[in-house]
Amino acid sequence: MTMDQQIQDLNLDIEEVKKFLEQSGRPRNKQFLEIQLRKYQTELVNLKEKQQQQQNNAAHEKTAPVPSSTTTSSTNRTYNKDITLYAWDQTDKFVKLYVQNLNGVSNLAEDQIKCAFEQRGFQLQINNLNNVNYTFKLKKLLNEILPDESSYKVKKDSVLIMLRKKESKQWECVIQDDKKVDKKPPKMDEKKDPGDSMMSLMKQMYEDGDDEMKRTIAKAWTESREKMNTGGEMGGMGGMGGMGGMGGMGGMGGF
Repeated sequence: MTMDQQIQDLNLDIEEVKKFLEQSGRPRNKQFLEIQLRKYQTELVNLKEKQQQQQNNAAHEKTAPVPSSTTTSSTNRTYNKDITLYAWDQTDKFVKLYVQNLNGVSNLAEDQIKCAFEQRGFQLQINNLNNVNYTFKLKKLLNEILPDESSYKVKKDSVLIMLRKKESKQWECVIQDDKKVDKKPPKMDEKKDPGDSMMSLMKQMYEDGDDEMKRTIAKAWTESREKMNTGGEMGGMGGMGGMGGMGGMGGMGGF
């Protein structure tokens, strides 16, 4: 399997796990899916880095040699790389981000490392570290910070970024996009008739679900209606026979 095929398969796996995560209502299942998602994402980042390195090596090999008097060493050629992996923790006053695996960063000149802070973001730039220009940029932080009181520290093979909180409160995540929205999973009403309860459950799942969920429910409903009309068995969806026009789900016809 080629590198491109491996990356494509990982992207498909990540999207599928995200869909399962959106539909999961059980805490233990959600925790398992979140761990698996992070594992796939880390594997994807490593695979892309490996692919980039192979492409760079191939480009160097294809470069035609020139007379020694005008030769520029290939080791002087640099490429750009975005930093996506980091660790973090917090105190009452600061959110601390740890960027690791930057071998030799402490040996760089002061002007090769810069970090600009904003109220809801920052950008760290590390230039020409082992022929790589690194950029670590986060926008839409969960809460506002104080740019003038934020800072960074260069350590051995790592950089520590300290974001000064504007308000001394706990952050549940670093960026707004990672904030979890608690959704209560739909429940069947045990007091209702099983058929009516299934109808209500399907309707709620349809109204709360994304486009993929709506297509899935619409397909299942259509197939069940076709089986009923042809006299076939309804399987586990026998209670769906009374779904008729789907009540408030009339908009399903477009799927």
